[in-house]
Amino acid sequence: MIIHFFRERTKPRIDFYQLVDGYFDNLENCVIKSNDDEVEISINMSNFDFTYKFLITKRSRVSSLYRLNRDYTNLHFLCEIPSVLPQYISRLIFKQISEICEKFELAVYCDLFDNIHSFDMFELITALGKDRVKYLEENEDVVTYKVPMPVLNEMCCYQSMINELPSLVKGDVIVKKYNIMREKRTNLVCTSISWKVGTPTLFPPHLNYVQVEEEENLIALVPIEIFYKYVEKLMNEVKDVDFKLLYLNERTALKAKKLVKKMRKAIVSYTNFEEIKITNLIES
Repeated sequence: MIIHFFRERTKPRIDFYQLVDGYFDNLENCVIKSNDDEVEISINMSNFDFTYKFLITKRSRVSSLYRLNRDYTNLHFLCEIPSVLPQYISRLIFKQISEICEKFELAVYCDLFDNIHSFDMFELITALGKDRVKYLEENEDVVTYKVPMPVLNEMCCYQSMINELPSLVKGDVIVKKYNIMREKRTNLVCTSISWKVGTPTLFPPHLNYVQVEEEENLIALVPIEIFYKYVEKLMNEVKDVDFKLLYLNERTALKAKKLVKKMRKAIVSYTNFEEIKITNLIES
């Protein structure tokens, strides 16, 4: 999906120096490159290992420009959003677009709109949903992995909060991203989190396994129901979040270390799985 930016002709011309150097260059997660044809602005969403782009181009990339409202100027400024992406991540991108539209008084257009519109989150989410359906119909070889929307939203919410979560817990605690896996036999999506034995760690919702890392660098994949059978009684729950989030603190993590040997009979082989990315998931 490509979102194009426009500005009313009655307003002063946009200051691209202010847009690029004054706005984008001040974002910590932004990389700017340019050549004779375009300026490429990459926004890195590090919590999701994902990057999306804004472009300022020499030539217009708007199809059927002649039929659009002539009260607006085409800025040759656009944002590229993958058609297949968790809706939660799409919303984060749209929030960035909303901020830009408000700050620089811009309107937006995409091929699924009838014309140029003011920014509207619901309208863009609806358009992206239609774009996804069309894209998947036209690209049958694209593999998608479906997860129930409430589950995927909570997974993405956790991942987006990784930098803030340690402050909600007393004492030092390790916060890690999900490991997303596809079970080869069933093609089902499974999740795990890495736990180095004896270290205080957060455990997000919707886990299927815990990747237990022992001191001698032995790594074991333990089903979550087995892990919780022995360890959940030692855990505390994080308050002030909208989903269940458990953790082991420094004291209880050492107690949990002594219970690992009881889990060894339930270890699952890694060869049953293939790693995928959270950005490969969509809502079922």
